[in-house]
Amino acid sequence: MPTEISGRNYEVTPDIRARLDKKLSRIEEKLFSDVIDVRVVLQVEKYRNICEILIVGKEHDVKAVQESDESMQDAINAAVDHVKRQAQKNRKKIRDHHRTAQNVTDWTVQVLEPGKLRETNDHNRPRIIKTNNLPIRPMSIEEAALRLDDSKNEFIVFRDLDTDRISVIYKRRDENLGLIAPEF
Repeated sequence: MPTEISGRNYEVTPDIRARLDKKLSRIEEKLFSDVIDVRVVLQVEKYRNICEILIVGKEHDVKAVQESDESMQDAINAAVDHVKRQAQKNRKKIRDHHRTAQNVTDWTVQVLEPGKLRETNDHNRPRIIKTNNLPIRPMSIEEAALRLDDSKNEFIVFRDLDTDRISVIYKRRDENLGLIAPEF
């Protein structure tokens, strides 16, 4: 992707242009899949050197304005590092958003009829009277506890964000909460 580099009260040398192209092309290759436009503005105001980078992409835009009182190279390095951090953060957000949409699964919960456990003639097998499908969403233990307070159910099945394992949090008879976290 061609980079538009301009200077305000600053002459952009071929060396600076080549260095910027090299650094920005590395970031584009690693962190962006769909760059539409890249603009860099280098300016000098009194004793400050300012580098402004704007990368416009299909999924997200990244902008960094960094200033340095030492040299233009320091301002460029700081702005490139800032753009890199922003792009990594945005990419992680998009990846996590797609993961959470894929990680929601349903478990079938079967409720047994009380008092009928020993009375059936089918080899003492309990009879199922109700079946529910429960979504398993990724969330923290604290979020699961808050959702359990608002829920009509006695338990919540969820995927723990810290361990990425399926866990169950439930209401105990003593009004406390219990957590079942299987170990593999």
